[in-house]
Amino acid sequence: MDRDYPPQFIGRSPDGEGSRFPGAAYQAPRPSGRILPAVLFLATCLTTLAAGFFLEIQFSTDSAEEAVRRVVGLVSNPAGLLAGAPFAISILTILLAHEMGHYLACRYYGINATLPYVLPAPPPLMPFGTFGAVIRIKSMFENRRQLFDVGIAGPLAGFVFILPVLAVGVKLSTEYTAIDELDSFLEFGEPLLFQWAVALFYEGEGAYLRLHPIGWAAWFGMLATSLNLLPIGQLDGGHIVYSLFGSRGHRKVSYLTFAGLVLLSLASWPMLGYLIFALVLLLMRFRHPPPLFPGAEVGRGRVLLAVVGLVVFLLTFIPVPVQFVERAGPLSL
Repeated sequence: MDRDYPPQFIGRSPDGEGSRFPGAAYQAPRPSGRILPAVLFLATCLTTLAAGFFLEIQFSTDSAEEAVRRVVGLVSNPAGLLAGAPFAISILTILLAHEMGHYLACRYYGINATLPYVLPAPPPLMPFGTFGAVIRIKSMFENRRQLFDVGIAGPLAGFVFILPVLAVGVKLSTEYTAIDELDSFLEFGEPLLFQWAVALFYEGEGAYLRLHPIGWAAWFGMLATSLNLLPIGQLDGGHIVYSLFGSRGHRKVSYLTFAGLVLLSLASWPMLGYLIFALVLLLMRFRHPPPLFPGAEVGRGRVLLAVVGLVVFLLTFIPVPVQFVERAGPLSL
């Protein structure tokens, strides 16, 4: 038995084939709690429903008076909040698909992990009603193959659901006609996948797109997917890079990615862009715990799958997510 092999860990061979080491003590993963994930999910249902309601007002209403009337109308008719349901269902589906990809991969390998925690964020603190979703992995990865599979499962699962949500959202979008009345506005960046979807599914002839709330759910899903695929720290992309290049390569790529995020933030100044996100990652020191058997290679098939992950990143990444425009001009979303 390898001297570095902890006796409380499920015993398997370094090649990842699953054979038990003689004498290795088996400890089944402890079931994660269900109450907190359920409470957070219900809270996020409410906050995303409220966010969807405000996005629907923004989409369907041109006058401030009409918008105020609809908001005040919630007092006598709370059911009006259900207008935000298409957005809430869309964004929760994308986020949960992503995290369930991680969770099911962990279950497949017997890795102890919590159920997904969906994080509520009430508007206007967060216009999308959520900060995203996470799971907590409580046991070690045995080898690079497990690390790779768990890391890439989430982004690919979420991306599968982003595609139909984006197509429907763009299809339901309309032309924005009040652009000449604006002296300033927030311009939201367009990932490459969004531009392709507009070319394929948008039926309007105008240059200014008023994005449907379902389209905003897809936009947020693309932003979350690309952030998770950044090759830095313990993000999904960091897991993938570590599994491919090891500790030293992971550290070098993490520093390069951090520098790139800072430069992109300067491009969107005075908006912060990715600056706060980059500083949080810096405080975590780009650390990544090694797997139990770091020498096992991932194999050619996973290298090809990593290329697929890179394509997903390039399709969903938004170089400048949002910037402030002081005079009327081309509106991205």
